[in-house]
Amino acid sequence: MWNHQWKKIAAGTLGAAMLLASGCSNSTSGADANADAGDGKETVISVWGLSDFLKGDESPGQQMIREFNEKYKGKIRVEGRYMPAAEYNTAIQAAITSNDLPDIYQTPSGSDIRTLVANGQVLPFDGLVSDSWKSRFLAGSFAEGVNVLDGKTYSWPLTGPQLGSILYYNKEVLSQAGLDPEKPPKTWDELIAMSKTVTAKGKGDVYGFVFGGGDSGAASFVNAFSAGVAPEQSGGFNLKSGKYVYDEKATLDSFGLLQKLKSDGSILPSSYTMKGAEAAILFGQNKAAFLIDSRARMWLVKRDTPEAKFGLAAVPTPDGSKATYYYVPANPTGYMISSKTKHPKEVGLFLEEGFAAPMFYEKYLKSGVALTPIESINNNKALYPYPEFDTFIQLHKDLLKVRPDYAVKNPQTAKVIVELGSLDQPKVKPGFNDILQSVLSGAQKDAPSLLKAYNDKLNKGLEEAVGKVKASGAGVDLKDFIFPNWDLKKDYTANDYKELK
Repeated sequence: MWNHQWKKIAAGTLGAAMLLASGCSNSTSGADANADAGDGKETVISVWGLSDFLKGDESPGQQMIREFNEKYKGKIRVEGRYMPAAEYNTAIQAAITSNDLPDIYQTPSGSDIRTLVANGQVLPFDGLVSDSWKSRFLAGSFAEGVNVLDGKTYSWPLTGPQLGSILYYNKEVLSQAGLDPEKPPKTWDELIAMSKTVTAKGKGDVYGFVFGGGDSGAASFVNAFSAGVAPEQSGGFNLKSGKYVYDEKATLDSFGLLQKLKSDGSILPSSYTMKGAEAAILFGQNKAAFLIDSRARMWLVKRDTPEAKFGLAAVPTPDGSKATYYYVPANPTGYMISSKTKHPKEVGLFLEEGFAAPMFYEKYLKSGVALTPIESINNNKALYPYPEFDTFIQLHKDLLKVRPDYAVKNPQTAKVIVELGSLDQPKVKPGFNDILQSVLSGAQKDAPSLLKAYNDKLNKGLEEAVGKVKASGAGVDLKDFIFPNWDLKKDYTANDYKELK
Protein backbone atom coordinates (compact mmCIF):
# COMPACT_ATOMS: atom_id res chain seq x y z
CA MET A 1 0.00 0.00 0.00
CA TRP A 2 2.65 2.50 1.02
CA ASN A 3 4.79 1.64 -2.00
CA HIS A 4 1.90 2.24 -4.37
CA GLN A 5 1.18 5.67 -2.90
CA TRP A 6 4.77 6.72 -3.33
CA LYS A 7 5.65 5.42 -6.81
CA LYS A 8 4.97 8.74 -8.53
CA ILE A 9 6.91 10.94 -6.14
CA ALA A 10 9.77 8.43 -6.01
CA ALA A 11 10.15 8.47 -9.76
CA GLY A 12 10.11 12.26 -9.79
CA THR A 13 12.73 12.57 -7.09
CA LEU A 14 15.17 10.16 -8.67
CA GLY A 15 14.43 11.03 -12.28
CA ALA A 16 16.66 14.07 -12.56
CA ALA A 17 19.41 12.52 -10.50
CA MET A 18 19.53 9.42 -12.67
CA LEU A 19 20.47 11.55 -15.67
CA LEU A 20 23.86 11.62 -13.99
CA ALA A 21 24.20 7.91 -14.55
CA SER A 22 25.99 8.46 -17.85
CA GLY A 23 29.04 9.37 -15.78
CA CYS A 24 29.14 5.79 -14.47
CA SER A 25 31.91 5.03 -12.00
CA ASN A 26 34.32 2.26 -12.94
CA SER A 27 34.87 1.33 -9.30
CA THR A 28 34.24 -2.14 -7.93
CA SER A 29 30.53 -2.58 -7.31
CA GLY A 30 28.64 -4.76 -4.88
CA ALA A 31 28.02 -7.50 -7.43
CA ASP A 32 31.63 -7.49 -8.65
CA ALA A 33 33.03 -7.54 -5.14
CA ASN A 34 30.90 -10.55 -4.24
CA ALA A 35 31.67 -12.61 -7.35
CA ASP A 36 33.71 -15.07 -5.34
CA ALA A 37 30.95 -15.82 -2.84
CA GLY A 38 30.07 -19.45 -2.44
CA ASP A 39 33.41 -20.84 -3.60
CA GLY A 40 34.91 -21.20 -0.14
CA LYS A 41 36.47 -17.76 -0.04
CA GLU A 42 35.58 -14.84 2.17
CA THR A 43 32.21 -13.22 1.58
CA VAL A 44 32.91 -9.64 0.50
CA ILE A 45 30.52 -6.88 1.51
CA SER A 46 30.77 -3.45 -0.13
CA VAL A 47 29.82 -0.22 1.66
CA TRP A 48 29.59 3.11 -0.16
CA GLY A 49 29.00 6.48 1.45
CA LEU A 50 29.66 10.20 1.46
CA SER A 51 30.01 10.50 5.24
CA ASP A 52 33.39 11.82 6.42
CA PHE A 53 33.62 9.06 9.01
CA LEU A 54 34.62 6.72 6.15
CA LYS A 55 37.28 9.09 4.79
CA GLY A 56 40.86 7.95 5.30
CA ASP A 57 42.43 4.89 6.88
CA GLU A 58 42.27 6.36 10.38
CA SER A 59 38.64 7.50 10.20
CA PRO A 60 36.25 5.91 12.72
CA GLY A 61 34.48 4.03 9.94
CA GLN A 62 37.60 2.50 8.43
CA GLN A 63 38.96 1.61 11.87
CA MET A 64 35.69 -0.18 12.62
CA ILE A 65 35.81 -2.04 9.31
CA ARG A 66 39.35 -3.27 10.00
CA GLU A 67 38.35 -4.48 13.45
CA PHE A 68 35.29 -6.29 12.10
CA ASN A 69 37.33 -7.85 9.29
CA GLU A 70 39.89 -9.11 11.79
CA LYS A 71 37.15 -10.63 13.93
CA TYR A 72 35.65 -12.46 10.94
CA LYS A 73 38.87 -13.09 9.03
CA GLY A 74 38.44 -15.83 6.45
CA LYS A 75 34.64 -15.56 6.62
CA ILE A 76 33.59 -11.97 5.91
CA ARG A 77 35.52 -9.01 4.51
CA VAL A 78 33.96 -5.56 4.37
CA GLU A 79 35.26 -3.00 1.88
CA GLY A 80 34.28 0.59 2.71
CA ARG A 81 34.46 3.30 0.09
CA TYR A 82 34.16 7.04 0.78
CA MET A 83 33.35 9.48 -2.02
CA PRO A 84 32.78 13.26 -1.97
CA ALA A 85 29.11 14.15 -2.46
CA ALA A 86 29.18 14.98 -6.18
CA GLU A 87 31.17 11.86 -7.06
CA TYR A 88 29.04 9.70 -4.79
CA ASN A 89 25.73 10.89 -6.20
CA THR A 90 26.89 10.18 -9.76
CA ALA A 91 28.27 6.75 -8.85
CA ILE A 92 25.25 5.61 -6.88
CA GLN A 93 22.78 6.69 -9.54
CA ALA A 94 24.84 4.84 -12.14
CA ALA A 95 24.74 1.76 -9.90
CA ILE A 96 20.96 2.09 -9.56
CA THR A 97 20.56 2.29 -13.32
CA SER A 98 22.76 -0.77 -13.94
CA ASN A 99 21.25 -2.81 -11.08
CA ASP A 100 24.76 -3.05 -9.66
CA LEU A 101 24.39 -1.51 -6.22
CA PRO A 102 26.83 -2.05 -3.35
CA ASP A 103 25.53 -4.16 -0.47
CA ILE A 104 25.17 -1.17 1.85
CA TYR A 105 24.86 2.40 0.62
CA GLN A 106 23.90 5.85 1.82
CA THR A 107 20.91 7.80 0.53
CA PRO A 108 22.13 10.05 -2.29
CA SER A 109 21.50 13.80 -2.20
CA GLY A 110 18.01 14.77 -3.29
CA SER A 111 16.51 11.44 -2.25
CA ASP A 112 15.51 9.66 0.93
CA ILE A 113 14.68 6.25 2.32
CA ARG A 114 11.00 6.53 1.39
CA THR A 115 11.83 7.07 -2.27
CA LEU A 116 14.21 4.12 -2.43
CA VAL A 117 11.77 1.83 -0.64
CA ALA A 118 9.02 2.78 -3.08
CA ASN A 119 11.36 1.93 -5.96
CA GLY A 120 12.24 -1.46 -4.47
CA GLN A 121 15.94 -0.64 -4.11
CA VAL A 122 16.42 -1.46 -0.42
CA LEU A 123 15.69 -4.29 1.99
CA PRO A 124 14.26 -3.96 5.50
CA PHE A 125 16.51 -4.80 8.43
CA ASP A 126 13.82 -7.00 9.96
CA GLY A 127 15.00 -10.59 10.26
CA LEU A 128 18.60 -9.61 9.47
CA VAL A 129 19.34 -8.02 12.85
CA SER A 130 18.15 -9.21 16.26
CA ASP A 131 14.82 -8.13 17.72
CA SER A 132 16.70 -6.33 20.51
CA TRP A 133 18.93 -4.34 18.13
CA LYS A 134 16.72 -1.24 18.21
CA SER A 135 16.81 -1.03 21.99
CA ARG A 136 20.42 0.20 22.01
CA PHE A 137 19.42 3.50 20.38
CA LEU A 138 17.98 6.69 21.88
CA ALA A 139 14.21 6.94 22.29
CA GLY A 140 12.50 8.12 19.12
CA SER A 141 15.28 6.87 16.82
CA PHE A 142 12.77 4.90 14.74
CA ALA A 143 9.55 6.43 13.47
CA GLU A 144 6.85 5.19 11.15
CA GLY A 145 6.85 7.29 7.99
CA VAL A 146 10.49 8.29 8.41
CA ASN A 147 12.85 5.30 8.62
CA VAL A 148 10.15 2.73 9.41
CA LEU A 149 7.64 2.12 6.61
CA ASP A 150 4.61 -0.13 6.95
CA GLY A 151 6.17 -1.44 10.16
CA LYS A 152 9.49 -2.39 8.57
CA THR A 153 12.82 -0.76 9.48
CA TYR A 154 15.12 0.50 6.73
CA SER A 155 17.89 2.44 8.50
CA TRP A 156 19.03 3.90 11.80
CA PRO A 157 20.06 7.41 12.94
CA LEU A 158 23.73 7.94 12.10
CA THR A 159 24.38 10.38 14.93
CA GLY A 160 22.84 11.44 18.18
CA PRO A 161 21.47 14.92 18.95
CA GLN A 162 23.31 17.65 17.06
CA LEU A 163 23.52 21.17 18.48
CA GLY A 164 23.64 23.65 15.64
CA SER A 165 24.57 26.74 17.65
CA ILE A 166 27.45 27.04 20.14
CA LEU A 167 29.43 30.07 21.30
CA TYR A 168 33.14 29.37 20.81
CA TYR A 169 35.31 31.82 22.75
CA ASN A 170 39.05 32.31 22.42
CA LYS A 171 40.63 32.37 25.88
CA GLU A 172 43.93 33.79 24.63
CA VAL A 173 42.23 36.76 22.97
CA LEU A 174 40.07 37.49 26.00
CA SER A 175 43.07 37.36 28.30
CA GLN A 176 45.11 39.71 26.09
CA ALA A 177 42.22 42.18 26.17
CA GLY A 178 42.18 42.13 29.98
CA LEU A 179 38.98 40.06 30.20
CA ASP A 180 38.41 36.94 32.26
CA PRO A 181 39.07 34.01 29.88
CA GLU A 182 36.86 31.75 31.98
CA LYS A 183 33.79 33.99 31.87
CA PRO A 184 32.22 34.12 28.42
CA PRO A 185 29.28 36.49 27.85
CA LYS A 186 25.84 35.31 28.89
CA THR A 187 23.76 38.28 27.71
CA TRP A 188 23.64 40.27 24.50
CA ASP A 189 24.86 43.38 26.34
CA GLU A 190 27.86 41.46 27.68
CA LEU A 191 28.66 40.16 24.19
CA ILE A 192 28.52 43.68 22.75
CA ALA A 193 30.66 45.16 25.53
CA MET A 194 33.29 42.39 25.46
CA SER A 195 33.48 42.51 21.65
CA LYS A 196 34.06 46.27 21.76
CA THR A 197 36.82 45.86 24.36
CA VAL A 198 38.61 43.16 22.37
CA THR A 199 38.36 45.20 19.17
CA ALA A 200 39.71 48.35 20.84
CA LYS A 201 42.64 46.46 22.35
CA GLY A 202 43.22 44.62 19.08
CA LYS A 203 43.97 47.85 17.17
CA GLY A 204 42.92 46.58 13.76
CA ASP A 205 44.51 43.15 14.12
CA VAL A 206 42.13 41.38 16.52
CA TYR A 207 38.35 41.73 16.62
CA GLY A 208 35.49 40.76 18.87
CA PHE A 209 33.60 38.61 16.42
CA VAL A 210 34.14 36.61 13.23
CA PHE A 211 31.69 34.66 11.06
CA GLY A 212 31.57 33.07 7.62
CA GLY A 213 29.31 35.41 5.69
CA GLY A 214 30.35 33.84 2.41
CA ASP A 215 28.48 30.69 3.39
CA SER A 216 25.34 31.27 5.43
CA GLY A 217 27.03 32.93 8.38
CA ALA A 218 24.57 35.80 8.74
CA ALA A 219 21.58 33.46 8.69
CA SER A 220 23.28 31.06 11.11
CA PHE A 221 24.04 33.96 13.45
CA VAL A 222 20.43 35.15 13.42
CA ASN A 223 18.99 31.65 13.90
CA ALA A 224 21.39 31.00 16.79
CA PHE A 225 20.38 34.14 18.66
CA SER A 226 16.67 34.03 17.80
CA ALA A 227 16.33 30.87 19.90
CA GLY A 228 16.97 33.05 22.94
CA VAL A 229 14.10 35.38 22.00
CA ALA A 230 11.41 32.93 20.87
CA PRO A 231 12.68 29.39 20.24
CA GLU A 232 9.61 28.37 18.24
CA GLN A 233 10.50 31.10 15.71
CA SER A 234 14.17 30.15 15.34
CA GLY A 235 14.85 28.79 11.88
CA GLY A 236 12.01 30.79 10.38
CA PHE A 237 9.11 28.31 10.57
CA ASN A 238 6.85 28.11 13.61
CA LEU A 239 5.46 24.63 14.18
CA LYS A 240 2.97 25.98 16.70
CA SER A 241 1.27 28.11 14.05
CA GLY A 242 2.32 26.38 10.81
CA LYS A 243 3.55 29.72 9.45
CA TYR A 244 6.86 31.23 8.38
CA VAL A 245 7.97 33.93 10.82
CA TYR A 246 11.04 35.57 9.30
CA ASP A 247 9.47 38.99 9.82
CA GLU A 248 8.73 38.54 13.53
CA LYS A 249 10.53 39.59 16.70
CA ALA A 250 13.04 36.76 17.08
CA THR A 251 14.58 37.31 13.66
CA LEU A 252 14.39 41.11 13.66
CA ASP A 253 15.90 41.48 17.14
CA SER A 254 18.69 38.99 16.38
CA PHE A 255 19.55 40.71 13.13
CA GLY A 256 19.58 43.98 15.07
CA LEU A 257 22.26 42.48 17.32
CA LEU A 258 24.37 41.58 14.28
CA GLN A 259 23.94 45.11 12.91
CA LYS A 260 24.97 46.55 16.30
CA LEU A 261 28.21 44.53 16.32
CA LYS A 262 28.89 45.72 12.77
CA SER A 263 28.24 49.39 13.57
CA ASP A 264 30.57 49.12 16.57
CA GLY A 265 33.32 47.85 14.27
CA SER A 266 33.53 44.69 16.36
CA ILE A 267 33.29 42.24 13.44
CA LEU A 268 36.45 41.20 11.58
CA PRO A 269 35.93 43.05 8.25
CA SER A 270 36.48 40.10 5.92
CA SER A 271 33.73 38.16 7.72
CA TYR A 272 31.10 39.33 5.23
CA THR A 273 32.64 37.40 2.33
CA MET A 274 34.78 34.60 3.80
CA LYS A 275 33.77 30.97 4.15
CA GLY A 276 32.99 29.37 7.50
CA ALA A 277 36.18 27.29 7.45
CA GLU A 278 38.27 30.44 6.94
CA ALA A 279 36.47 32.21 9.79
CA ALA A 280 37.18 29.28 12.11
CA ILE A 281 40.89 29.26 11.24
CA LEU A 282 41.17 32.98 11.99
CA PHE A 283 39.37 32.36 15.28
CA GLY A 284 41.87 29.60 16.10
CA GLN A 285 44.74 31.91 15.14
CA ASN A 286 43.66 34.44 17.80
CA LYS A 287 42.22 37.00 15.38
CA ALA A 288 38.79 37.09 17.04
CA ALA A 289 37.30 36.43 20.46
CA PHE A 290 33.96 34.95 19.48
CA LEU A 291 32.58 32.59 16.85
CA ILE A 292 29.07 31.13 16.60
CA ASP A 293 29.03 27.76 14.88
CA SER A 294 27.67 24.24 15.05
CA ARG A 295 28.83 21.18 17.01
CA ALA A 296 31.15 20.19 14.13
CA ARG A 297 33.35 23.25 14.52
CA MET A 298 34.92 22.01 17.74
CA TRP A 299 36.88 19.13 16.22
CA LEU A 300 37.70 21.19 13.12
CA VAL A 301 39.30 23.94 15.24
CA LYS A 302 41.20 21.20 17.07
CA ARG A 303 42.37 19.78 13.76
CA ASP A 304 43.21 23.00 11.92
CA THR A 305 44.60 25.12 14.77
CA PRO A 306 45.66 22.62 17.45
CA GLU A 307 47.40 25.28 19.58
CA ALA A 308 44.19 27.30 20.03
CA LYS A 309 42.98 27.77 23.60
CA PHE A 310 39.22 28.02 23.44
CA GLY A 311 36.07 27.23 25.34
CA LEU A 312 32.45 26.41 24.52
CA ALA A 313 29.37 28.04 25.99
CA ALA A 314 25.68 28.55 25.35
CA VAL A 315 24.90 31.32 22.88
CA PRO A 316 24.11 34.53 24.83
CA THR A 317 20.46 35.53 25.22
CA PRO A 318 18.89 38.94 25.92
CA ASP A 319 18.52 38.26 29.67
CA GLY A 320 21.12 35.53 30.21
CA SER A 321 18.65 32.65 30.43
CA LYS A 322 19.31 29.51 28.41
CA ALA A 323 17.98 29.24 24.88
CA THR A 324 16.31 26.07 23.63
CA TYR A 325 17.19 24.36 20.35
CA TYR A 326 15.45 21.45 18.69
CA TYR A 327 16.16 18.27 16.72
CA VAL A 328 14.35 15.13 15.57
CA PRO A 329 15.87 11.72 16.44
CA ALA A 330 14.63 9.77 13.40
CA ASN A 331 15.87 10.70 9.95
CA PRO A 332 14.72 9.69 6.44
CA THR A 333 18.32 9.44 5.25
CA GLY A 334 21.14 7.10 6.21
CA TYR A 335 22.75 3.78 5.28
CA MET A 336 20.52 1.07 3.85
CA ILE A 337 20.75 -2.53 2.62
CA SER A 338 20.60 -2.93 -1.14
CA SER A 339 17.79 -5.11 -2.46
CA LYS A 340 20.43 -6.56 -4.80
CA THR A 341 22.72 -7.89 -2.08
CA LYS A 342 23.57 -11.57 -2.36
CA HIS A 343 24.62 -11.75 1.28
CA PRO A 344 21.82 -10.38 3.49
CA LYS A 345 22.79 -12.57 6.45
CA GLU A 346 26.39 -11.30 6.49
CA VAL A 347 25.24 -7.73 5.93
CA GLY A 348 22.92 -8.00 8.93
CA LEU A 349 25.78 -9.32 11.06
CA PHE A 350 28.00 -6.42 10.03
CA LEU A 351 25.30 -3.89 10.92
CA GLU A 352 24.47 -5.50 14.25
CA GLU A 353 28.07 -5.98 15.42
CA GLY A 354 30.04 -3.40 13.45
CA PHE A 355 28.48 -0.38 11.77
CA ALA A 356 25.32 0.24 13.81
CA ALA A 357 27.01 -0.91 16.99
CA PRO A 358 29.47 0.11 19.74
CA MET A 359 32.36 -1.16 17.57
CA PHE A 360 31.79 1.92 15.38
CA TYR A 361 30.22 4.41 17.77
CA GLU A 362 32.91 4.24 20.44
CA LYS A 363 35.43 5.25 17.77
CA TYR A 364 33.04 7.89 16.44
CA LEU A 365 32.68 9.56 19.84
CA LYS A 366 36.46 9.53 20.27
CA SER A 367 36.76 11.49 17.03
CA GLY A 368 35.02 14.43 18.72
CA VAL A 369 32.72 15.11 15.77
CA ALA A 370 29.31 14.57 17.36
CA LEU A 371 27.30 12.60 19.87
CA THR A 372 26.23 9.08 18.99
CA PRO A 373 22.68 7.67 18.96
CA ILE A 374 23.63 5.34 21.86
CA GLU A 375 23.29 7.03 25.25
CA SER A 376 25.60 4.68 27.17
CA ILE A 377 28.45 5.56 24.80
CA ASN A 378 27.77 9.31 25.08
CA ASN A 379 28.01 9.02 28.87
CA ASN A 380 31.32 7.10 28.86
CA LYS A 381 33.87 9.77 29.82
CA ALA A 382 36.73 7.40 29.09
CA LEU A 383 35.94 7.96 25.40
CA TYR A 384 36.04 11.78 25.50
CA PRO A 385 38.89 12.95 23.23
CA TYR A 386 39.78 16.21 25.01
CA PRO A 387 38.73 18.32 28.02
CA GLU A 388 36.35 20.56 26.06
CA PHE A 389 34.22 17.52 25.29
CA ASP A 390 32.72 17.54 28.79
CA THR A 391 31.23 20.96 28.08
CA PHE A 392 30.23 19.85 24.60
CA ILE A 393 28.21 16.95 26.05
CA GLN A 394 26.62 19.13 28.72
CA LEU A 395 25.54 21.81 26.25
CA HIS A 396 23.74 19.19 24.20
CA LYS A 397 21.95 17.90 27.29
CA ASP A 398 21.05 21.37 28.56
CA LEU A 399 19.93 23.06 25.35
CA LEU A 400 18.44 20.44 23.02
CA LYS A 401 14.87 19.14 22.98
CA VAL A 402 12.98 16.90 20.57
CA ARG A 403 10.64 18.93 18.38
CA PRO A 404 7.48 17.74 16.60
CA ASP A 405 8.01 16.16 13.18
CA TYR A 406 5.35 16.63 10.50
CA ALA A 407 6.70 13.51 8.75
CA VAL A 408 5.74 11.46 11.80
CA LYS A 409 2.34 13.13 12.08
CA ASN A 410 1.64 12.49 8.40
CA PRO A 411 4.26 10.72 6.22
CA GLN A 412 2.66 12.16 3.07
CA THR A 413 3.94 15.63 4.02
CA ALA A 414 7.18 14.38 2.44
CA LYS A 415 5.48 14.92 -0.94
CA VAL A 416 5.04 18.59 -0.04
CA ILE A 417 8.70 18.84 0.97
CA VAL A 418 9.79 17.31 -2.34
CA GLU A 419 7.63 19.87 -4.14
CA LEU A 420 9.28 22.72 -2.20
CA GLY A 421 12.83 21.38 -2.28
CA SER A 422 12.85 21.63 1.52
CA LEU A 423 10.80 23.47 4.11
CA ASP A 424 13.28 26.35 3.67
CA GLN A 425 12.15 26.61 0.01
CA PRO A 426 15.58 27.11 -1.60
CA LYS A 427 13.95 27.97 -4.94
CA VAL A 428 12.74 31.30 -3.53
CA LYS A 429 15.33 33.95 -4.35
CA PRO A 430 16.76 36.04 -2.82
CA GLY A 431 16.98 33.70 0.15
CA PHE A 432 17.17 34.52 3.85
CA ASN A 433 20.95 34.81 4.00
CA ASP A 434 20.98 36.84 0.75
CA ILE A 435 18.60 39.38 2.26
CA LEU A 436 20.60 39.71 5.47
CA GLN A 437 23.86 40.08 3.56
CA SER A 438 22.39 42.75 1.28
CA VAL A 439 21.36 44.86 4.28
CA LEU A 440 24.67 44.32 6.06
CA SER A 441 26.55 45.44 2.95
CA GLY A 442 24.41 48.56 2.58
CA ALA A 443 22.96 47.50 -0.78
CA GLN A 444 19.51 47.38 0.85
CA LYS A 445 18.19 49.36 3.80
CA ASP A 446 14.81 48.14 5.03
CA ALA A 447 15.28 44.67 6.54
CA PRO A 448 11.75 44.43 8.03
CA SER A 449 10.07 45.11 4.67
CA LEU A 450 12.38 42.76 2.79
CA LEU A 451 11.83 39.99 5.32
CA LYS A 452 8.05 40.49 5.27
CA ALA A 453 7.98 40.13 1.48
CA TYR A 454 10.16 37.02 1.76
CA ASN A 455 7.92 35.62 4.47
CA ASP A 456 4.79 36.20 2.37
CA LYS A 457 6.36 34.33 -0.58
CA LEU A 458 7.19 31.35 1.63
CA ASN A 459 3.74 31.14 3.20
CA LYS A 460 2.16 31.32 -0.25
CA GLY A 461 4.60 28.70 -1.55
CA LEU A 462 3.68 26.26 1.22
CA GLU A 463 -0.03 26.78 0.64
CA GLU A 464 0.36 26.19 -3.10
CA ALA A 465 2.52 23.08 -2.60
CA VAL A 466 0.00 21.55 -0.19
CA GLY A 467 -2.81 22.37 -2.62
CA LYS A 468 -0.98 20.79 -5.55
CA VAL A 469 -0.13 17.61 -3.66
CA LYS A 470 -3.63 17.41 -2.26
CA ALA A 471 -5.12 17.77 -5.76
CA SER A 472 -3.02 14.79 -6.89
CA GLY A 473 -4.89 12.62 -4.40
CA ALA A 474 -2.58 12.72 -1.37
CA GLY A 475 -4.09 12.99 2.08
CA VAL A 476 -2.26 16.11 3.24
CA ASP A 477 -3.29 19.44 4.73
CA LEU A 478 -1.71 22.64 6.07
CA LYS A 479 -2.84 21.46 9.51
CA ASP A 480 -0.25 18.67 9.30
CA PHE A 481 2.41 21.35 9.89
CA ILE A 482 0.75 22.67 13.07
CA PHE A 483 1.36 21.31 16.58
CA PRO A 484 -0.77 23.31 19.04
CA ASN A 485 0.14 21.01 21.95
CA TRP A 486 3.90 21.56 21.64
CA ASP A 487 5.44 22.49 25.01
CA LEU A 488 8.61 24.35 24.03
CA LYS A 489 10.50 23.29 27.15
CA LYS A 490 9.85 19.56 26.84
CA ASP A 491 10.67 16.77 24.41
CA TYR A 492 7.80 16.08 22.02
CA THR A 493 6.81 12.46 22.59
CA ALA A 494 4.79 9.65 21.03
CA ASN A 495 1.98 10.47 23.47
CA ASP A 496 1.91 14.04 22.18
CA TYR A 497 1.31 12.74 18.64
CA LYS A 498 -1.50 10.49 19.92
CA GLU A 499 -3.05 13.47 21.71
CA LEU A 500 -3.46 15.26 18.37
CA LYS A 501 -5.55 12.38 17.02
